[in-house]
This record gives sequence, structure tokens and C-alpha cells, in this order.
Amino acid sequence: MQNYTDILEALAQISKKLDNPKVENRSEDIKDLCAALAIAQAEMPVGGNNKTNPYFMRKYTDFAEVVQVSRPSLSKNGLSVIQQIVTNEDGQSILHTILCHASGQWIESKNRIVPPKNDIQTLFSYITSIKRIAYSALVGVTVYHEDDDGEEAMANARDIFARGVSTSKYNPKEESYETISKDQLDELEYELQGEIDLAESVMDRLAIQSLADMPKTKYSSSLIEIRRIKHARKLIKK
Repeated sequence: MQNYTDILEALAQISKKLDNPKVENRSEDIKDLCAALAIAQAEMPVGGNNKTNPYFMRKYTDFAEVVQVSRPSLSKNGLSVIQQIVTNEDGQSILHTILCHASGQWIESKNRIVPPKNDIQTLFSYITSIKRIAYSALVGVTVYHEDDDGEEAMANARDIFARGVSTSKYNPKEESYETISKDQLDELEYELQGEIDLAESVMDRLAIQSLADMPKTKYSSSLIEIRRIKHARKLIKK
């Protein structure tokens, strides 16, 4: 009889958990946070493209600009952002970005830190880049001429590849998101040796956290663009 009671209690606990699933990336209640964020977002100006990438010849918005256009509205409405690097159980470095409200409510995003190279300069630049991406996504900052998926930046190289190799035009709606192979990653890393800023530009334009996350459909066009820019650099140095 006792065992039967224990079983009923266990089933009741399971049922309760299913009815009230635990959300791991936010506090149980975020009603006040959402209300405050809605007001803050309405007050935020659109970020300007205050920097120019000399190799892609494209303007972009750096992290300082993103923070500058958003922080006053966030602070005014009891909101703050915490970004910290922690190590998980598997020994991986994770960037935690937490949006906090004065009520104690919070929401969080987690991003793996997988830089293309392990030297300190690459790591610093890489972390700055993913901090900007995570911060912007969580807070809802917008910038002029945003091109997150890299379509515009890679258009010319993709057209060359399509005409020369492929039998059909590239269509993002028909492509699956399969990441590049180990051999393709090795080829990219070989081409990008000593080209830290170029590696960052590629990842930034494709909105990926590491070269290993590159979609296969972007590999050939990215490789062509990388080689074109490297060739242009050599000509400039002569």
C-alpha cells in the first residue's frame, strides 16, 4: 500500500513539472522586465554605421556605438546588462549575457566562445564581436543597413561561383543549414593565417560565432572572397 502511495506521489510530481516546465534562460516571471524593455526600446535611437571595414568596404556599427545608443534608455527603465565568461561542465568557455530588471527578473543568452585562433589578439577581438552580437539580440538594438546573414557582402563572390561551378543559382530559401566539414574548416584556417581582421569580418557578416559554424552553402563564396581580398592586399603592398 505504501509503494502504491509513493507511485501516485511520484506521478503527481511529474505531472506538475509537465504543467509548469522550468525555463532555464529566464526568471519564472518576466512581466515587469518585458514592460520596461518595451518602453526602453521605443526610446532607443537607431545605431549609426560609425566604422568602415577597409577590406569589405562596408560600414558597420561597433560595440561601443551599440551600447551608447541603448544604455540611457535601459538605465532609465531599471534595466541593465551583465556579460560574463564562465566555463561549463565540459570545459567549454561560454559567454553569458544577462538582461536584468530592478524587480529581480532576468533573461539570458549563452554563446560558445570558439575563436578561429588561440592567440590573445584573436581571442580579444572575437569576444568583442560576439559580445556585441549577443547584447544587440537580447536588448533589441537596431542599426542602419543591417545585413546579418551576409547576403549583400557575399553577393559578388557567390555570383562568380554560381556561374563557374554550379548548375543553378544560389537560393537561400532552398538551402539547408549544414555546417562545413573538417577539411573545409582546415582550408579556411590555412587561408586566414595571419589575417585576424579578415576572419572576424567573415564571421561577423555571416553572423556566426566561429568558422566551424559556417554553412556549407557559404563556404565556396567565402573562400573566393577571402582569396580575392588577400590578393588585393598583396598588390597594395607592392
